[in-house]
Amino acid sequence: MNTSEFFGQEKIGRILLKLAPPVMLAQLIQALYNIVDSLFIGRYSDTGLTALSIIYPIQLLMIALAVGTGVGVNTVMAAKLGEGKQEEAEEFAGVGTPLAAGLWLVFALACFLIMPSYAGLSTDSPAVIEDVTGYGRIVCLFSLGLFLESSWTKILQAEGDMKTPMIAQIAGAAVNIVIDPLLIFGMFGLPRMGIRGAAIATVAGQIAAAAIVAGKGFRKSPALSMYPGHISRILRMGLPNILMQAAYTFYIFGLNLILSGFSDQAVTALGLYYKWQTFFFIPLGAMQTCIIPVVSFNYAARNIDRCRKTLRASVLFGLAMMAVGTLCFTLIPVRMLRVFTSDPLVVEIGRTAFPIIGISFLPMVTSLIFPVFFQAVGFSLKSSLLTVIRTVVLFVPLGYLFSLLGLNRFWLTYPVTELLTSMTGALFYRDFLEGDYVRTPAPLPETGDGPALKPSGPGLIVTIAREHGSSGKQIGRRAAEKLGVPFYYKEMIALAAHESGLDREFISDIHKNAPDILRDLYLSSHAVRMAVRAQNRIIRRIADNGACVIVGRAADYVLRDYPGVVRVFIHAPADFRRARVMEVYGDTAAQAARSIRRSDKARASYYRHISGRRWGEAGNYELTIDSSAGIEECADLIADYVRSLQKGRS
Repeated sequence: MNTSEFFGQEKIGRILLKLAPPVMLAQLIQALYNIVDSLFIGRYSDTGLTALSIIYPIQLLMIALAVGTGVGVNTVMAAKLGEGKQEEAEEFAGVGTPLAAGLWLVFALACFLIMPSYAGLSTDSPAVIEDVTGYGRIVCLFSLGLFLESSWTKILQAEGDMKTPMIAQIAGAAVNIVIDPLLIFGMFGLPRMGIRGAAIATVAGQIAAAAIVAGKGFRKSPALSMYPGHISRILRMGLPNILMQAAYTFYIFGLNLILSGFSDQAVTALGLYYKWQTFFFIPLGAMQTCIIPVVSFNYAARNIDRCRKTLRASVLFGLAMMAVGTLCFTLIPVRMLRVFTSDPLVVEIGRTAFPIIGISFLPMVTSLIFPVFFQAVGFSLKSSLLTVIRTVVLFVPLGYLFSLLGLNRFWLTYPVTELLTSMTGALFYRDFLEGDYVRTPAPLPETGDGPALKPSGPGLIVTIAREHGSSGKQIGRRAAEKLGVPFYYKEMIALAAHESGLDREFISDIHKNAPDILRDLYLSSHAVRMAVRAQNRIIRRIADNGACVIVGRAADYVLRDYPGVVRVFIHAPADFRRARVMEVYGDTAAQAARSIRRSDKARASYYRHISGRRWGEAGNYELTIDSSAGIEECADLIADYVRSLQKGRS
């Protein structure tokens, strides 16, 4: 069963059941990293547990930076590999390792210097400050394994290798679990190192995982001259992920500061909640990961009903699983707390906190799934807004307000935040369902064999990029007529839609739909990448068919390795283009100017995203033509130029 049949026709439940188990296993392994230290440290000292809660936001920030950079490498590589550009993908992979090492060095040195001051913000206890400093400096200074493993793992995943990273994670977790008690308690003649032993076990696990993926994930560095552009693009792709993950650091650090005003034990209780939370979130996290390709494909194929069904199924499954968490946090909070600690004050605080927090698990299902749904359909702004609303706008301000009513009321922050985020997500979803693309019925499927390539023969291929309002499309059509070769514009989109099973309008509008902000995040979304790969395959098939004229879609770059391509850029003065848009579309002068500005910005962004080059830069083209000279004159210029090249070749 191919991708189109699997995501477009298979039962939603079967798809999720097939995709979810490997993801859940990987997340279970990650959860072990988060919980093993606390399990042993809780039996060693109460101050150590508090220290782990305080250092947790720094660890989240470190993971956000390491994994986010890896996501940037992965995103660029996946796009290049999807376009058949193996060599370019290898170049970005080669840049990934030095970039990861450089970011590690900056982060490690900064954390080493600020760690005592950071600890002092969250506690007045000298013992806790000492534990935070000791543990924090080790896990940050020796986190090179984490940064390298994250980069190499994402490289392998971009190439479709999911097995090796999973083996590495299992091995890393095993190393951590085995070494933890040996170094914490000083077993078998080893020194009794306490919380510092736990830190060494953590970084040893990271180094072990990195060593396993190194063999397949390491790539040779490209020329140094490529580094500035490649690093810029990797960070541009990874920055949204880094910022979204860093938002979690902000809110947990903020809540720790609020709770430190009550007691160190209150901070510890919150930290223990997050340790348990990782286990109960495994099914929900799996749903978040698994619905992305399903929703993306069906949205791009304009099968909105399957998008709804996928969302509904994931929410129902999440509610069922999170209800188990609610029952545990409500009915057995003391038992859960005593797994880690015997401190009576921590247990007493947690006895009140856990049931209240547990109530938040049910609305949390939608507050976390809605952002993923919007990410899958390319609504990057809505997805990011929901994350920011939850982590920045609500959690810390509400935590402060509820803390004014006392520690017991503070825990209401969780259910109220999740409920308000879910309500906002529901409003965004209702707005999504009202959109023209969603409400307009999908066109009937093509009958027969679908659109076919036009007959052609040997000759030159002309690609035309153009400013909005420059009559580039009309010039391209006339040039094709004069040369007697096929013309491709809408026909190219129809061919891509038929071959991929995606909706024609979705493919046609992928560059227009990009929002003014978070544009790169939109263009990197799963749905858009599918459409880009489909149209790029068609562009190459058209070129393989023979001489033609192709307008738009960064065809000049897609065919950069093809011989016999004439690249043309058509531009015109602003007044000419504004008048042209007013004539063709009936816009006012202000509307025309706004339309030109937005369209050109979208085209430039799309071209930069696809190629890494600057749209309209003269060096990228053989001809740059001012269309104010007239459509016929410009078409003649292109046709004459092509004929002169053909004559020179004969």
